[in-house]
Amino acid sequence: MKLLKRVYKWIILSIILQILVLAYFNYDFLLKEHEIKATSYEVSDKTVEVEKKSVEIQQGATQLKVSYDGNHAAWLLSGKIHVYDLINKKSKDTIEDDSGDINYYRWLPDRNIVIYSVSSLKSGKVNVMTKDIETGNTHSYPAISGLAKNSEVTDIEFSLFTNLIYVKVQTSSTRARIYKFDIMDNLNYIMIFDSSSRIKEANLSDKLFYEDGKGRIMLWDGKRKSKNRVQIDGKASLIGLDAEDNLYIGNKDSEGKVNKLLYRKQDKESDSKWNEISLKAASDENDVIVTENGNVYLVNKPNKVVINLKNNAEIEYEGEFIEILDNYIVYSVNDKLIVDNID
Repeated sequence: MKLLKRVYKWIILSIILQILVLAYFNYDFLLKEHEIKATSYEVSDKTVEVEKKSVEIQQGATQLKVSYDGNHAAWLLSGKIHVYDLINKKSKDTIEDDSGDINYYRWLPDRNIVIYSVSSLKSGKVNVMTKDIETGNTHSYPAISGLAKNSEVTDIEFSLFTNLIYVKVQTSSTRARIYKFDIMDNLNYIMIFDSSSRIKEANLSDKLFYEDGKGRIMLWDGKRKSKNRVQIDGKASLIGLDAEDNLYIGNKDSEGKVNKLLYRKQDKESDSKWNEISLKAASDENDVIVTENGNVYLVNKPNKVVINLKNNAEIEYEGEFIEILDNYIVYSVNDKLIVDNID
C-alpha cells in the first residue's frame, strides 16, 4: 500500500512539473521579444531559355523519330537504325541484323527502347525485336513465317500495360495481315485486311481498332476473339488513341477530308455520347495527330504552325515538320533535325 501511494505521488509530481514547463513557454518565453534573422532572396523573373537540341541528318536517312524524352534521335539508313545522343551530341548506337534489313521501327512511348522489324525478303519471313538503348539489352519474338516473298512490317502497335503487341505485315500491294504476340511471346494470326488501313491498339485492354477499307472503324476484341463495328454515321478515319484509351475518329466529307473529330473513352462497351471537335477547314487525316497525353494537334504546313485543337494554342516551327510528342516538336531545317520544347 505504501508503494502504491509513492507511485501516485511521483505521477502527480511529474504532471505538475510538465504543467509548469508548458506554462512558462506559453506565458513567458513566447511573449518576450526575440531577435529573428531572416535572409531574403531576389527571384529573377527572367525566363531561362532551354536550348534546342539538334543533329545533322545523314544523307539518305528515312523514318526520322525522336524518343519520348527528347534525348535521342534515330533514323533508318541502309537497313540499319542509327541512334544519336542529343544530350552528349554523339552517336549512341547502330542497330543492325545479319538476317536481313531493318525496314520499320518506332520508340516505346515511355522509355528509351526501340522496337523494330527485320525482313528476309527472299524467304518470306519477318522478325520483330526490341533493344534498350541505355542497357543494350535485346529481345527477339518468334519469327513470322510462311509469308509471300517481299512481305514486310509496316506498323507495330503495343501496350505497355498489357504487354501485347500487334504487328501489321504487308503481303502484297493491296493486302496485309495482322499478327499478335501475347504476354508469353506466343504468336497468333488474327486477320487479313486492306493494306492501306490503319491500326491502333488500346493501352488498358486487349482491343485493336482498325479501318476496314470501306470507311468504317472496326474493333477486334482479343479477349472475346470477335469483331464489331464502331457505330458512327458516315465514312470515318482512325486518328488515334491516347494513353487513357480515348478513341479519336475523324469524320470525312465527300472529298475524303476530315472536317470533325469524335472522341470518347473505350474502357468498356461504351455507349456514352461522343465528344466533338470541329475543324475550321477540312484537312488531310495525316495532318491530325493524337499524342499520348491526350492532346490533339492539326499540322498547318503552309503556315508552319501546329494547332492544339483542344485549346487553340499554336506552336510555330521552321523548315519541314517531322513529328510532335507530349513535350517536344520535331522538325528539320537545312538537313538538321531540331527538337524544340513545347511551352
